Amino acid sequence: MNKNQISILLPTFNCSCKELVNSLQQQCADRVEYEIIVADDGSTEKRWIEENKVIGSLPHVSYLVRHENVGRAAIRNFLARQAHYPWLLFIDGDISLDNPHFIQNYLQSRGEVVVGGLTIGGDPQQWGNNLRYRYEKACEEAHNAENRQTKAHQEFRTTNFLIHRDILLQHPFDEQFRYYGYEDVLLGKELQNSGITIQHINNPVLLDDYENNTLFLEKTEEALRTLYTFRQQLSGYSTLLRHVKRLERLKMLPLVNFSYKMTAKGIKRQLQGNNPKVFLFTIYKLMYFVHLIKQQKT
Repeated sequence: MNKNQISILLPTFNCSCKELVNSLQQQCADRVEYEIIVADDGSTEKRWIEENKVIGSLPHVSYLVRHENVGRAAIRNFLARQAHYPWLLFIDGDISLDNPHFIQNYLQSRGEVVVGGLTIGGDPQQWGNNLRYRYEKACEEAHNAENRQTKAHQEFRTTNFLIHRDILLQHPFDEQFRYYGYEDVLLGKELQNSGITIQHINNPVLLDDYENNTLFLEKTEEALRTLYTFRQQLSGYSTLLRHVKRLERLKMLPLVNFSYKMTAKGIKRQLQGNNPKVFLFTIYKLMYFVHLIKQQKT
């Protein structure tokens, strides 16, 4: 299917996307009919809105400012409705682009839903003690294109993907997902249930800037609360849910919850420090989720 008309859609929140927009423009020029639509989802730091305003004057670029944060699902549905072209390329606004063949690779791709993936960059001297950097580096190989394709729908992520507009309008993101996390996982499940295939390719964008350890932990906890809220809908699509079910069958949830109460503060201090351990981060996520379960039952 010819992919020569593309709407590139960038949701942003408290970040600059000027360099990303410039890189995309350069790759699209004289190669494809395109538009770039950037939507700020109610940024709380107004300096980013001011900094991004310049992109609205660039050719083929629209910059839309939303004064209310509607969440990751709703802002993507909004962008899809604003688009004029049949192919939608979604990229997170806080991402970088160091892939000179990025647009061309998507133009040559096959399939109605194509996921490009993510490269973990950044100077190890600068980011070596950053929890998210360590975690993403540890997971990077497991998320290469070949491995992603083996679980194509479970590995669907919104960071960098191309989709036909008709498909997304027929299967929009669930806007009940107001808070961080898992709206993409549920869409992957919806696409699988509808018989729509997903093609994973090696066409990454670059993640090279990371939030501090405390903020990353806060976002992780928010995502786990989202997972708990939508645990029934996400059943079968979360490794953590599978581990929790196994612990439940073994009647170990009370022990895990007790361990959380005894160790959570100490583990969080370690993860917020300058030598965070990825394996402790994994354990903390499991214990935190079990604690959510036990909280709701008391």
